Amino acid sequence: MGQYCGICGWERPNEQFSGKRHNIHVCKRCKARPKSERQAVEDRDDIFAFLEQSHISEKNVACLERIAKSDNPQVAGLAAIVLDVARVKPHKTRRLKFLAQKHPELLGKFRDMVCEYACPRLSHFALATSRSAVR
Repeated sequence: MGQYCGICGWERPNEQFSGKRHNIHVCKRCKARPKSERQAVEDRDDIFAFLEQSHISEKNVACLERIAKSDNPQVAGLAAIVLDVARVKPHKTRRLKFLAQKHPELLGKFRDMVCEYACPRLSHFALATSRSAVR
């Protein structure tokens, strides 16, 4: 039984991880990648994790603002959309319904973002978004 790499998403044997700092869960292959590439993956995971939370706090909004200034344009764009959603409706309860009724243009950007990145954890958002837009 190995460990799960947080960057590539593979479960690898223990030998594929360095002896130092096991808690970061990054295999040797991913550790050899450029730091900017690893940071982009970690930032993208953080952005999607914020959407799964029941409340996007002020601390998370500050983190999103930092990520929105990223050098990577894709990550910065993702963070900007989620930042807009967080400012409009920080609570998860009925977020999609609220966006559909009050901010349909933001809902369209949000749906496109989820479909483009096809994050399996948030695929239910894309489905619910398309259903709520029809109603």
